[in-house]
This record gives sequence, structure tokens and C-alpha cells, in this order.
Amino acid sequence: MTMPGLETLAFSEIRAKLADAQLVKFARGMVLFQTEAVPEKLLALRTVEDVFFMLERITGLGHGPDALRVLHSASLRADIATALLLWRRVHTGKRAKTWRVVSQMVGTHGYRRVDAGLSVIDALRRVFPSTMHLVEDDADLEVWLWLSGSEALLGARLSNATMRHRTYKHEHLPASLRPTAAAALNWLSQPTDDDVVLDPLCGAGTILIERALLAPYEQLLGGDKRREAVAIAERNATAAHVSATWQTWDARALPLDAASSTRIVTNLPFGKQIGTHAENHALYQALIKEFGRVLAPKGVLVTLTSEDRLWETIIREQGWLVQKKVVCVILGQPASIFVAHRS
Repeated sequence: MTMPGLETLAFSEIRAKLADAQLVKFARGMVLFQTEAVPEKLLALRTVEDVFFMLERITGLGHGPDALRVLHSASLRADIATALLLWRRVHTGKRAKTWRVVSQMVGTHGYRRVDAGLSVIDALRRVFPSTMHLVEDDADLEVWLWLSGSEALLGARLSNATMRHRTYKHEHLPASLRPTAAAALNWLSQPTDDDVVLDPLCGAGTILIERALLAPYEQLLGGDKRREAVAIAERNATAAHVSATWQTWDARALPLDAASSTRIVTNLPFGKQIGTHAENHALYQALIKEFGRVLAPKGVLVTLTSEDRLWETIIREQGWLVQKKVVCVILGQPASIFVAHRS
């Protein structure tokens, strides 16, 4: 699972790191693929929020009540034994003692989501070892059921919340970027070992920390106009064992030499929790001029904003070429990632 809109980007990371990965299907917020890779490699992916072992995939399910019997039969066939072995492997030998079913439904069906979940639960009661107990929440092993149209997927969750939230991010700020989204921005920057990466609006430092954990680099530079944000970024970076240079500054007038950065990767103010649309119009104009000054001639600019029309108009007017635009959803908010370079 990944953030909606980042499915193809996530699979590009999967293919780069798992040579045998074969795509099965894209779905909203999901990538289905086959691989012989050990689960530890899957859990090391940076643009992915959760990893599941697929127990069953049903196509042509139908929308009527008969679908519940099909779900029940498919759940009885589920390879729970392999799922438990994989779960135990990624949880350092711990044995799962509890389980639960999480069900999601998209579209109109002739049965309720809760009824579909109960069909799966009734079947899995007969499949799980007697030593494991069904609970309503906070289970060791979660089995997820996704229903969309005439297709159903049943998967055992191998990851936990630390995959999407990480372990280093002890402190947050309003509008702070999710680590998986930050990793996606960095992946789109086409990282090289000699990168000098700048985040002029660093917030809690997530983008530069994720860049450090993604690939080798030469230098990381980050700053923000808020002193408390810079302090938080420093502490988060320390928790992640990442070395970077942090400063308090105005991103419209950076204390940096011209052409001193090879990559600028940043999360622009959306004009909601921070700033307004009117303020962004002037701010974005000033930022793109300063970005053009400090970015090296062959450098790459990667930006995230919900003000996509405003930002795209401004950067094109300033002579930038948009190499790629990725439309996504960040915590329910429509947004766009722009990959650009100077003409």
C-alpha cells in the first residue's frame, strides 16, 4: 500500500530494489506484484506505507449475497501457514497470539461491508491455530479484506505503523510531511552520490532525513524561518543518525552561493494550515526566483503543493521546464509533485 497517486512511483522503487519483481496490477493506493525477495527487503522500501502477503485474490466476485459464500470459501483456502511464518520472521521470532480482520469496501454491493468481514472471520476461525484468539483491536496479525467492484483481495499485514511513520520522527509540526511522501519526492529527484540537497522550507526535517536514508549524497542543507522548526528538524535528524546543516533563514533570500545546490526538494506551503492563497501568490513568485539562483544549471527541482495551478503557471512563466507532474492525495488533500529544471 502507498499513498493514492504514488502507485507507479512506488513500483519504480520496487523494481529498482527487487530485480525479480513482476507487476500484477495497480489499484488505488495499492501495487500488487510477485517477488521471491525475503520480506526484510520489502519492509526496507521507503515509498511504501504497508506490506502484505496476499492470501487470496478473487475476480468476478459479483455484487449479490452469493458473494459472501465465495468470500467464505476463499478464506478457507487462504495460506495462513505461510503468512504466520512470514509474520514471525519479520517480528524476530515472536509468535502471533491474536488476530483480527479489517475490511474495506468501494462501490455499491448487495451486502454490507460488515457482513463481508464476518464471512471472512467465520472461515478464518477454522484456519487459524487454536492458540490464536480473535480480538476487535490491537491484534498481533491483521488480515485485511479489500472489496472493489467485482474484485476482492485478502492479505496478511507484515508491516506495522513504524513503516509509514518511521521510528525517528519523535516531533511533528502542523502540515509536517509524511515520511513516505518525503521519500517519494526524493526518489523523483533522481538521486546521485554527489548531490548537494537543499530543503529551504524544512519544517520538521523529514525530506532531508528521508534523502539521507534513501541513497548516498554529498551534503544536506535545510532551513526554515521558524526557529522551533529548525530545532525540531535537528532533533529528528539526530534520532535518525543523519548529519545535515540546519539554519534559520528566509527562503526568499537564502544565505547560499549561486548554483551551490544540485537538488532542491521541498514541500511548499499549501495555503491552508500555513499561509493563504493570496500570500502564496507573492511567496511562490519570490521562491522560484531564489530557487533559480541557488540551483546548479543541471540541477533538479522537486516540489509538492496543493496550489498546483498557481505553482505551474509561475514556474513556466519563469522559464522552467516541467519534466514530470504526479497528482496524488496527501492525507486526504489533493496535491501535485512537480519535477522541473531550468530551460
